[in-house]
Amino acid sequence: MLRPLLSLLAASVVLSAHAQHGGRFTQENGDCTGAIMITDSVFRVDHVVRGFGNKLEIKENPSDHKQWFEREHHTTWYKFRVPVKCNLTMDITPDNTADDIDFIIFEGAVPGICDKVVQKQVTPVRSNISRNDPNVGSRCGLSKDATDDYVRSGVGSSYSRSLEVEAGQLFYLVVDHQNPPKSGYEIRFHYDPPPPPPPVEEETKEKQHLVINISDAKTGKPINGTITVDGMVFDKVVEGKGKSTYEYDMAVYRNLRVGCTNKGYMFTSVRVKGSTDPVVTVNIALTPISPGEKVVLDDIRFVGNEDKVMRQSEASLLLLLRFLQENPKVRVVVQGHVNGPTFKNKKEFIDLSTARAKTVYDFLLVNDVEPERISFVGLGNSEMIYPEPKNKEQSEANRRVEVKVLGT
Repeated sequence: MLRPLLSLLAASVVLSAHAQHGGRFTQENGDCTGAIMITDSVFRVDHVVRGFGNKLEIKENPSDHKQWFEREHHTTWYKFRVPVKCNLTMDITPDNTADDIDFIIFEGAVPGICDKVVQKQVTPVRSNISRNDPNVGSRCGLSKDATDDYVRSGVGSSYSRSLEVEAGQLFYLVVDHQNPPKSGYEIRFHYDPPPPPPPVEEETKEKQHLVINISDAKTGKPINGTITVDGMVFDKVVEGKGKSTYEYDMAVYRNLRVGCTNKGYMFTSVRVKGSTDPVVTVNIALTPISPGEKVVLDDIRFVGNEDKVMRQSEASLLLLLRFLQENPKVRVVVQGHVNGPTFKNKKEFIDLSTARAKTVYDFLLVNDVEPERISFVGLGNSEMIYPEPKNKEQSEANRRVEVKVLGT
């Protein structure tokens, strides 16, 4: 089993009572420094993003190397701690048996490990780069029955030898698809002996009920929609689809960003300020798509004078992607803006705003949006929302991206 620009989301997250889902939806997850923390024995990835992140960390290795990929292709990095001293085995199971998955595992308690991976100053503890075997469901992983620590590219065993590990030991796992992934996958860890069951605790935290209603802005009638909810669950974006009303229970005083899209409608997002009310109701009215309509993605924020997307932008990026997926004939232009009060619209502002728009454009490309449907332009500081920003929030609002519909 042998990704091109950036990987913004390894995966979107859906709530489940049985497994940890998702992965962070940011460009960093294609790199070691943005590794997603796996905190459960079962981890589901429902939407696999293509590309190798911001940096090609594994590259220029011989195609027959046992320990290393020849190069990264479509990668996501993870890290995990083992809960108990045990013999560790693992299964990585693709949803589509045509997906060819490889993996490498590194010992995690190494200072500067991510830099050392790039310099090949660390040695993988396990790897498996063999060709997928449909006879075993194209699964791969670690097994007690396997005899080899490393399996090279080509026809070979889908499993490498299990690991003897200590309680609390940290590892990095990099999962790579040689070819563009067709579907999601599951990572499942097995511990022998298993950890003791967690103590049963009574639920004492105060809960709040969230109700989200979606309607047509012109008719007022309920319509189904796809939603993203950021802030309800710590460090995760929750998705839902196919309903006109969504209901969740959550901890009180959560500041939320609720996004919504549906086929034939402009997408939108709503901010909800935290409160102690027992029920929080969010009403979203979607406007039908028409050329010239524009959406300000005020939640896609950038770090200072850079084109690097801030983590709080994940939900908006996911919402934009879902909008274009659900409306395959829509063409848009991504417009970048910068914060440049008291200055003329100079070249560096144009360049920076263009780079910011291209960051979003590239994200859409690696998520399979057709290039003929999207374009980008940098407008510098010519259209600041706050020409004289008074605080950090207004400055951040000027550093924004807008999406304008060109045609349907």
